[in-house]
Amino acid sequence: MSLKVCIVSSLYHPNLGGLGRQAQLLSERLKQEGVDLFVIARKMGFAEVATFSPGVEVIRVPSLSPKKHILEEVSLQNILISLLFSVGCLVVLLRRRNDYDIVHFHGASIPLFVCLPFLKFMEKKVVAKVAAAKLGTEAGSLRGRYGLLGNLLALQMKQVDSFIAISKEIRQDLIRDGIPEGRVTSIRNFVDAGQFFPPGVDDRNRRKELLALPPGPMVCSAGRFVERKGIEYLLQAWKEVQKRFPSAFLLILGEGPLEDTLKKMAGKLSLGDSVRFGGRVANVPDYLRASDLFVLPSLQEGLPNSLLEAMACGLPSVATRIGGVLDLVEDSISGVLVDPGDPESLAEGLMKLLSDESLRETTGRGALRAIQERFTLEAIFPKYMALYRRLLS
Repeated sequence: MSLKVCIVSSLYHPNLGGLGRQAQLLSERLKQEGVDLFVIARKMGFAEVATFSPGVEVIRVPSLSPKKHILEEVSLQNILISLLFSVGCLVVLLRRRNDYDIVHFHGASIPLFVCLPFLKFMEKKVVAKVAAAKLGTEAGSLRGRYGLLGNLLALQMKQVDSFIAISKEIRQDLIRDGIPEGRVTSIRNFVDAGQFFPPGVDDRNRRKELLALPPGPMVCSAGRFVERKGIEYLLQAWKEVQKRFPSAFLLILGEGPLEDTLKKMAGKLSLGDSVRFGGRVANVPDYLRASDLFVLPSLQEGLPNSLLEAMACGLPSVATRIGGVLDLVEDSISGVLVDPGDPESLAEGLMKLLSDESLRETTGRGALRAIQERFTLEAIFPKYMALYRRLLS
């Protein structure tokens, strides 16, 4: 059976967040497998060079604020950005209606809400991947919010042919929002093992030198600087870690609206040179292979790509007991789990790994094994193909 698929991904880019990176990797693999495919994405105003497959047709739709890519906050500006993209996306879908049978939305928010009625009128199959739980901006967290509008949107979502839940929490939230269980498919996020893999012998120290990083034990964190990522709790925890491990170094990669606030907080805590804000980087694998530990201090996640990628590099990790993290990490086997929003618990987890080389080795091996067995692109991709074929059968 010939497959004709359109992927809708507002952030179709390898370096602007996990959702866009997942969409890019999936679309390129679909094309390699002979699927007739094109992508609709938001036109972004970034000068940085990113590698895209020349075989994948990407239609870039203009919108407001092309340099803004963090749209988690429910604000008038962010809603307008999403609405304008959604209208442009709908125009493309109508114009190219003979070129696809399935539309796969990466993110179950405003573009899905706008386009869904038209797609169902044209008798197209609709797949929607839910990226995060309980944010109030995607299917699964609408009922009971925004008054009558939230309930109406939740009701509209029953028209989607299949939701993709990347964690048990998201699956439960979708069903709680009224989506029939048969229309919720559990498919985890994945890692490209060709990009993220453990460092070789002596490779970690060599990479630290090349990246101009201190030689001591290095803890890495990566993510957007928004409230739910919990970076403020990490800074508070690091104050305690620094006292016991003065040679340890914390590298925080990312950017976002809280960046200035977090930098000021680091100054008030007198963390000095033990903390560095590295910004948004294109060569994340290099920094992970230069690190000794990874930390995820988030308060809420779907199934965090940053943690998947760190584990694929064989890094022992400290992560909070939330959402999809619980689907991914076994405490003291493939990582160390701590309480969310608790600097003391986070500090204890970090010091536990920093002080125990044997535990670092054990959890690092366990992390790599978990990724290789369940979370590679090769392991996950057939599930997408099976879903598409089932919808068209």
